[in-house]
Amino acid sequence: MWNTNTRLKTLLLFLGCSLCWQACNVINPAEPVPTYIHIDSFHFVQNSAVLYQNYTNLVAPATHQTQVAYVYYNNSPVGIFDLPATFPVIANGTGQLEISAGIIANGQNNDVINYPFYTVDTFSFVAQPGHTINHIPQTEFFSDVKVTSISDFDESHTYFLPWQGTYVGFSTQEDSLSIDGHYGVLKLNAAASIDSAVDSSYPSFVIPAGQAFVEFDYYSTVPFYVGLQGNASIISTAPTYLSGIYPNTGWQKFYLEVDGFTSEVQGTSYNLYIKAVLSPGQTTGRLLIDNIQVVTF
Repeated sequence: MWNTNTRLKTLLLFLGCSLCWQACNVINPAEPVPTYIHIDSFHFVQNSAVLYQNYTNLVAPATHQTQVAYVYYNNSPVGIFDLPATFPVIANGTGQLEISAGIIANGQNNDVINYPFYTVDTFSFVAQPGHTINHIPQTEFFSDVKVTSISDFDESHTYFLPWQGTYVGFSTQEDSLSIDGHYGVLKLNAAASIDSAVDSSYPSFVIPAGQAFVEFDYYSTVPFYVGLQGNASIISTAPTYLSGIYPNTGWQKFYLEVDGFTSEVQGTSYNLYIKAVLSPGQTTGRLLIDNIQVVTF
């Protein structure tokens, strides 16, 4: 009898441990090992089908600044990542990544958007759990994108004159600060009673309904503001400043989202305004600007 009870207790203990072990596996299942993808930046290529307006050589400046990647794996979201980035993907067999370029709009770091004018990069790969795969996503403008130049400050540019008002001029030769030739220069000097300056584009330009950005490159030792003026057939609105920009002594790309403004101020055309100011205690400063363009569908 004692042996029978002992065997029964042992069997019950074994069964209990087995159930506990299975329960532990249910609570803490084995985690899959991800494959890691590393992206430094996007590679941008020219799309010959894009309509470039008011460029003498019909090729828009290829400046861009994509700081963020939106990533999907087999149509399921993986995440939004600041670049450069290394991120995990739970992958099995062969799968496909869809990677689209994101930008910081209006100079606001918390205003990150999926840039609507660039194509999505697709990348097929075989899962390599625990390993890192390097990939350079490639993007270009969609073929129905329209790029209209406001000014590239090139001496051979025949469509726009240099800016008027307090505008000082454009660089007379290529130098160490040049991106791709000449650029616009606006100088401030408190000793000469020029502690601020407002300038506007010489020609007006059309912004069609729908998504639209005013884009430009800048290098600045002073803060400045950018805005638009809407023009109707009889009157023009006062300039509305849409964004302020801090100094940055390295060329940066700026994306100004303007479709919100143009949906409210429905002008037949628009002018771009820039206002530069000296900071408190600052006696001199300058703004360099280049490749100003409107991008729309």
